[in-house]
Amino acid sequence: MSKFAAGIRIIPQRIGAFLRRQVPYIVALTCLLAIGFIVFIDNIVISIAPGELGVLWRRLGGGTQIDTVYREGLHLILPFNKMYLYSIRRQQLTDTIDVLTVDGLTVKVQYTARYYLSGETLPLMHQRIGPDYVEVIVRPEIRGAIRSIFGQFKPEEIYTSQKAIQEHVTDLARRQLEARYIALDDVPIQNIELPASISEAIEAKMVYQQVEGEYAYRLSIAGKEAERLRIESDGIRVYNMSMAQSLTPSVLRWHGIRATEELAKSPNSKVVVIGAGETGMPIILGKE
Repeated sequence: MSKFAAGIRIIPQRIGAFLRRQVPYIVALTCLLAIGFIVFIDNIVISIAPGELGVLWRRLGGGTQIDTVYREGLHLILPFNKMYLYSIRRQQLTDTIDVLTVDGLTVKVQYTARYYLSGETLPLMHQRIGPDYVEVIVRPEIRGAIRSIFGQFKPEEIYTSQKAIQEHVTDLARRQLEARYIALDDVPIQNIELPASISEAIEAKMVYQQVEGEYAYRLSIAGKEAERLRIESDGIRVYNMSMAQSLTPSVLRWHGIRATEELAKSPNSKVVVIGAGETGMPIILGKE
């Protein structure tokens, strides 16, 4: 047997001997890998729940992945990368602030904002704003919109134009948030608290307006009733004039004769005096 063939036969034995000597190191390395996997499992295996989306930041691969959004389910990433999770469901923010009217009076406004994140612009929002978008963008922008709109009205206008004010606030806040990658449904105004003196004055004014409206209504009804009576009296007058012209003595005698004939046909007993009176009309006397 050649030296080469003898060398080939010895190689497996040498590899086996080497591995037997390295067993403690292999075991230690395996344990370290297992421990590392357990420690970093939350950074390696990412679970995205329903109603959430993920944005990946690569430490060695260009930072935020602008063109990729990770959907619901399990995702594996390298332990030195990081996945940021965002809820894309409708969210609600309730807040109370003090605003100044056009007259410089302080009004307390309680509002609720309903907003959500869009998956299409989520990576940009994460890169330019970050996870604290509610405190950084949503709350300040909506507060600014409310102060801007309320600052254009007087207290009495605020009291009577709440629906229009709410629409203006929603439109302005929606434009501002959309420019920062956040979608807004609406901003309902829950309560507006005016200064006590202003509130009492406005309520008194509204009471006077109600009373004035009631008086105006009564006057309108009285005027219409007077007009109805005038028309009715004119009709009666015209009717009487027409009747006076048409009721000649001959016509009256003819109607008397017809009435006498009808009475004569009645089964009740009676006395008829023919030719009585100035007109010569019959007089009917007696009844059962």
